[in-house]
Amino acid sequence: MMEKRTVHTEKIRLNGLTYSAIFNIGDTKLARPRSKGIAVQKEGASFQEDHGADFNEYELFQQKANWPPPGPPVQKMTIQHRGTIQVNRLNIIGVTQSAIFQVGSINQVDSEARLKHTRKYLSG
Repeated sequence: MMEKRTVHTEKIRLNGLTYSAIFNIGDTKLARPRSKGIAVQKEGASFQEDHGADFNEYELFQQKANWPPPGPPVQKMTIQHRGTIQVNRLNIIGVTQSAIFQVGSINQVDSEARLKHTRKYLSG
């Protein structure tokens, strides 16, 4: 069981948090961020709302994740010398695609990001 603690932060500056990313201050038992996306890069300056891309068209989004098998159990003893987590200053450019920025303990993380990049060229 995780010992609950208080977090004291002076200043955290985060410019961007996108696509199922998590910013968390404090202790967490479980985090399961998921993100999937299709990035369409087109040649030329024509823009349209629907690019005709569908997750069902790509095998990447249908496959089950190939997680590594769990390792052997590790015995760990943690001694908290203080009942608080203290953070002075942090400057973060960005957290994205199912990433986690965590100030505190986390018991279990199960995150997954799948992104398919495609390019569409003008026909010559």
